Amino acid sequence: MGLSSRFTIRKEASSALLDLLSKTTLGTNGACYRHLDTRTRILEADNPLFVSLERDGKVQGNVTFCNRGKRWYVRYFAFSGQKQASKNVNRVAKSNSILKQQIADFYDEVFDGQHGEAPESFYAFIDPKNERSKWMSEQFGFTTEAQLITQSFSRKKPRLNQQVRLIEDQSVIEAQLEKIKKTHSYYIEEHAKRGPFYGLFNEANELIAFTKITRVNWVIQRLPGYLGGLFTKLLPYTPGICRIIKPEQHQFLVPESVWVCDHDPKVLSALFEGILAAENRNMILWWIDRREPLWRDTKSAVNWGLVHRMTSHPIVDVVVLRKNPLKQDELRNKPIFVAGWDMV
Repeated sequence: MGLSSRFTIRKEASSALLDLLSKTTLGTNGACYRHLDTRTRILEADNPLFVSLERDGKVQGNVTFCNRGKRWYVRYFAFSGQKQASKNVNRVAKSNSILKQQIADFYDEVFDGQHGEAPESFYAFIDPKNERSKWMSEQFGFTTEAQLITQSFSRKKPRLNQQVRLIEDQSVIEAQLEKIKKTHSYYIEEHAKRGPFYGLFNEANELIAFTKITRVNWVIQRLPGYLGGLFTKLLPYTPGICRIIKPEQHQFLVPESVWVCDHDPKVLSALFEGILAAENRNMILWWIDRREPLWRDTKSAVNWGLVHRMTSHPIVDVVVLRKNPLKQDELRNKPIFVAGWDMV
């Protein structure tokens, strides 16, 4: 059947699409939040294709694809009004059946090479507790092949560390990123090479820890966990935590390409706390593959802070749709590279 005339395919986001995405609240049954950086973040998309359902000059729904060669990343799956707000899977199935079929046909067209070189797969990150997203991904044939942990790191008053500083030497940056590229699947060079980068140096001025960060601004409408809604309302009046989480304009950092010499938990903690102090922030959210050796070796030895103790640590499913469902790739054997841009 393919896409009807109501759909528009663009390589640049229209003002109407930006309006929709800027107002979209993400999440359903767990954390609920809205991105405040969308209008600038979307300009950083790598090889985007915006597939929008439009009517009377307004965007009613959108799916954004980032063409990453053998794999296409799916992002900004958003609907206006009741289509976005609905939590009832059966109602979603009925109201979006035609939309679902046309987008499924679009996936087939991409696999057939009608929109450029045919990829091997599509992939996305979804909250398994979000019934709408989970149902839609399964309807299109996506399957879960890996999982991420949402790991927070917070300090009420992070201490400045003179050994933690920005890195601008490209040879140092490229050497560290090469390590990450060799040990991770789905590496995205365009995002990986876009700074800023921080390093922790020892007394001999040797690099012992490295990461890239993304600066993020959200409105938090609900925190994850059973008592997440109550915690969100109490935050402005709770000493300590109110310095870390500010629901109306929550500013935090997202690390990626994290490397720590010998997986030393003290070094990892010093790196993160030093970056928080340098950036005048109080919280880090680190999305990391559960198979990541660095996280597995340090998770029980790091003081992750107050937010870690007070909230749940949501799982994120890595879902994949393959042209050949029987064909496996590097994701089976290596933890996935998680670009901060993909998560925020």
